[in-house]
Amino acid sequence: MKNNEQLSNENKHNQNVNSKIYDCAVFGGGVVGTAVLNKLTRLGKKAILLEIGEDVCTGMSKANSAIAHAGFDAQPETLKAKLNVKGKLILDTLCQELSVPYTQVGAVVAGNDMKKLEILKEQGIKNGVPDLEIIEGDRLHKLVPNLKREIKYALYAPTSCIVNVFMLTIALAEEAVINGADFRFSYDTKSIKFEDDIFTISDNNEKICAKHIINSTGWGYNNIAKLLGVEEYPLSYRRGEYYVLDREVGDYVGLTVFPLPTHLGKGILATPTTDGNVLFGPTSENCSSLDPIITPAGLKRIKDSICSMFIKPPFNKAIREYAGIRVGSGNDFIIEKSKINPKVINLCGINSPGLTAAPAIAEMVCDLLNFKGDEIEIIRRKPYGFIQDKNSKQLEEMIKENPKFGNILCKCEMVSEAEILNAIHSPLKPHTLDSIKRRVRPTAGHCQGGFCMLKVARLISNELNIPLQKVIKETSKSYIFDNDNESGTQSNKDLKQS
Repeated sequence: MKNNEQLSNENKHNQNVNSKIYDCAVFGGGVVGTAVLNKLTRLGKKAILLEIGEDVCTGMSKANSAIAHAGFDAQPETLKAKLNVKGKLILDTLCQELSVPYTQVGAVVAGNDMKKLEILKEQGIKNGVPDLEIIEGDRLHKLVPNLKREIKYALYAPTSCIVNVFMLTIALAEEAVINGADFRFSYDTKSIKFEDDIFTISDNNEKICAKHIINSTGWGYNNIAKLLGVEEYPLSYRRGEYYVLDREVGDYVGLTVFPLPTHLGKGILATPTTDGNVLFGPTSENCSSLDPIITPAGLKRIKDSICSMFIKPPFNKAIREYAGIRVGSGNDFIIEKSKINPKVINLCGINSPGLTAAPAIAEMVCDLLNFKGDEIEIIRRKPYGFIQDKNSKQLEEMIKENPKFGNILCKCEMVSEAEILNAIHSPLKPHTLDSIKRRVRPTAGHCQGGFCMLKVARLISNELNIPLQKVIKETSKSYIFDNDNESGTQSNKDLKQS
């Protein structure tokens, strides 16, 4: 029960800013932030997600290897080790509940240093990873037919999985919103005031009140910590570059293949994806800029590393290169209730295996806030349906019901007008080209949007009543049209950059 003083303070804040008071404001719409939002909502808490980007999964989370790690890599007794293994178990169930693509493909760490492989195995056993074993010879090369024959041994972790990180992050947020959570995109926080046990958050346009704050902003952790007046931490940044291969060579590797790890991380790997592509990467370069640039030197490092492990890797089938920036702080996650203001939860340095650990991190956050009790009965989100997964009879019925399922706008990925419209009108109100791509994959195929980008942009423009010249690819500055051109014709320069 709330006492009279608490009720008086809440009423005062409601009158001052004409706003409800949330139990929690979650800063950061990556996989960890949305996992926290989802868990809070399942526990019946009123929460709001504040994200500076135009959608969820636009920062660190969008550029990783999309692997649900088995958990043998992290040092025993660290948060990374404990939450990796616990998070993996939760993720197995969570992805099924959320209808998120998730496949147990297994993983191997391949190399000829038996001592290092034994150390990794023992480390994994201490962490609680099941079914680890060292394999060799014919068994190894049957698992990885394209592995070079001079590589004789590997640690095999059959419980390693691949996951669609975009759909996971979207699904976590969508389910929360359907069940009562709120969100703000493009929310650039300018001030946070703490008075009478209530935080008042402002972006100079809107004030939002909350009783607790969870800072899960990744790159921007210290920016929010400074506004809150709580603990700041030294951050380090590493750039990782990747190659994406066409679905045409999706069977080149059937499971995740790591080299022996180094002090820089797990190394340059090869892995299938849930969408049928193959990833080669990432590099790991210290950097000071948050610009995810792609460099000739980085791409060469990927080629050299992959070529040292595999037979004739099909780099000629690469359809895209991309990069992401990972942030760290020391050698472990920082997950804590602030000592300066215990109504703030600090989540800092959440890099790999942050994706796998995310559901367990969310549970830990709720424990730190002493949010207990049974989960409420929730409304399940309606998963996106994909025509490419349907047989001819099912597709015929879908088209009969809605002819727009028969209008294919993205031929590389076989995406219909109806699927794009469903995405545009989904719970998080996506409005950028990349936000639609993350949901139903137009522009993700072989031509990378060369034939369908304009068609998708027109649909966004028409459905959301946005001038075509104002439709953006990803960020507020990534216009695909030359806005100085009154006719709205495409700028060759802008198209190349997008």
